[in-house]
Amino acid sequence: MNFFRNKVILFFSLILYTLLLTATLLYIRFPAEKLKISCQYRLEQLLPRTHCSIGQLSYRFPFSLVAQKIQFSSSVGEGTPLVTIDQASITPVLASPKSRFLVTLSACGGNHDFTLILNRTDHEFSLKDIRITELDLSKLPFLHQATAREIIGSLEGNGTYHGIWKNDKYETEGHGTITLSKGSFSLLYPILSLKKIDLKKLETDITFQGGNLKFEKGTFNGQELKGNFSGSLGLNSGLGTSTLSFQGNLDPLPPLLKTSKHAKNMVILLKKRHNRNGLPFRLDGIVQKPIFSFDS
Repeated sequence: MNFFRNKVILFFSLILYTLLLTATLLYIRFPAEKLKISCQYRLEQLLPRTHCSIGQLSYRFPFSLVAQKIQFSSSVGEGTPLVTIDQASITPVLASPKSRFLVTLSACGGNHDFTLILNRTDHEFSLKDIRITELDLSKLPFLHQATAREIIGSLEGNGTYHGIWKNDKYETEGHGTITLSKGSFSLLYPILSLKKIDLKKLETDITFQGGNLKFEKGTFNGQELKGNFSGSLGLNSGLGTSTLSFQGNLDPLPPLLKTSKHAKNMVILLKKRHNRNGLPFRLDGIVQKPIFSFDS
């Protein structure tokens, strides 16, 4: 018996089986509209307090399900728009076609992907190998509405995310790193005479657990400032009313000291007070109304 021939037959049999399975799911067991409603419901389960709508579902050869215009909005209050995904592609992994899927997304000016692993028996899911590239913060309407200020920049990141849902119990945790490039955000009140902060690059490790987002080993380099930070953001309420607590050090750079005599005099006084080069700071309050202070 020809071993190579058997391998070829097995390979094409697997392809045929997967095609038939996909076709059956899409066109017999789940008509398009019912499948779309089912997907919307599943996404809302994975993302509590959100409403989801999907524009169109289609099948792409050989094994992928493609969704167009997935829109998420808050299910609380006035239904604030959160984010729009232009296109999402879901492809089953042949080794585990019922529980493992490769997901690719086009959203907010960038392309992103991760592996979705489902454990229906234990009501668990995991997002592995999350990769975010060139996500444009200016295309996140909820971010500007929640913070009441302009925030721009290109975000990249990687990490993992895990969740459990069972009997109204929903727990999640995640870990990763993020990098913000060419960023800028306006300030409610001037800091060292600055009305906004421009960033060349910001990097930080993040951990999400129990509704709390922690930032560790954070560093940033800007046009007028550089420094480091760590802290946390409580996300149990809406983003705008989420509590924050950060601390770190600021180092004013020559461009700021040359253009602002007021900032230069403040820096001299603060450095004398703290007897070191960096200026320790704190940031507390809520996202919409943060309170910045130099540590005494």
